[in-house]
Amino acid sequence: MTEIYDFAIIGTGSVGSAAGYYASQKGLKVLELDVAVPPHTQGSHHGQTRLIRHAYGEGGKYLPMLLRAQKLWDELQQKTHRDIFHQISLLNVGRQGTDFIENVERSAQRYQLPYEKLTGEEISQRWRNFSFSNDYVGVLEEKAGYLNSEIAIQAYLDLAKEIGVEQKFDSAVQSIDFQDDIVVIRTAQQVYQVKNVLVSAGTWVKELLPTVPVQPIRKVFAWFDVADKRLNEDEGFPAFAIEIDDKQTYYGFPGKDDTIKIGQHTGGQPINQRSQGTPYGDYSSDKEEVLPLLQRYLKGVGPLNHGASCTYDQSPDGDFIIDQLPNQPNVQIVTGLSGHGFKFVSALGELAAQKANQEEITTDLSAFKLNRFE
Repeated sequence: MTEIYDFAIIGTGSVGSAAGYYASQKGLKVLELDVAVPPHTQGSHHGQTRLIRHAYGEGGKYLPMLLRAQKLWDELQQKTHRDIFHQISLLNVGRQGTDFIENVERSAQRYQLPYEKLTGEEISQRWRNFSFSNDYVGVLEEKAGYLNSEIAIQAYLDLAKEIGVEQKFDSAVQSIDFQDDIVVIRTAQQVYQVKNVLVSAGTWVKELLPTVPVQPIRKVFAWFDVADKRLNEDEGFPAFAIEIDDKQTYYGFPGKDDTIKIGQHTGGQPINQRSQGTPYGDYSSDKEEVLPLLQRYLKGVGPLNHGASCTYDQSPDGDFIIDQLPNQPNVQIVTGLSGHGFKFVSALGELAAQKANQEEITTDLSAFKLNRFE
């Protein structure tokens, strides 16, 4: 008799690794599939670290998921004793009155999150490496910080394997077909039958589901030598998200091991094939992206040490897509995370597992449905 899985996950990098663990905890028979061996460099989760902010500039609709995600990250760290979350404080900076900074403060107030509001001058006095005029304001979140993304993914994969999840990596899915209430998944190596599927293939979701409105974007980030030790984490320098005049947004982490990681969230190159996700330095703009930040607002950063490229799965409006495939209620999709999704991975994985287990979903996901693009 052909084995039938309760839940199959296609794409086990970020959301998929969490979903596999939480589904296996519920007693489901789980299959994890990925084109490579996660954590890997084929998508959006590599590069060591990701910010986690709570007072969220992207809108209040994210806050319930985000606060749940933080609780789950804390639980994962306690369970595995791995270096997953660094609570080092995070500084949000923007022009006074902009949507970004207004949303940050509004969400902090609505959900009673602890924060401190600073003028541009106060920012520059507290951290001498920043240079902001009073046209800018900052919202400091002391309980925020960053996640070690690859360590977190590996923790989920290891826990799932211990429970008995079947992991078939280096297995590219070639097709998804539907036979009554069963989904048939074909790879080059094997054919699988499953009751429920999560497609969390990130940037390359359209290889399987061509109508999903996601645009792959090539992005880069880089590590620079630390010229001023006040930029280091052990000196109290915060993680940061900064929006400057022309709506360009930058992010960064405090220095560690003599380097500091900085990137630009906006910009990037639209691509349509995996081969176009070329290495850092392939475009002349790669090494110039963060210069506006370094030349005017952040001092003490030394020469470029090295860089890397990744990809965003960009939705048309920059918001997540969390839904089921039209007319296929047993196929979930989580995509369009648009470069700000990793902090939510734990909660998104839990939600996918709850759906696969046919539990009632109490989180309001109406803002993330596919039909908003119709």
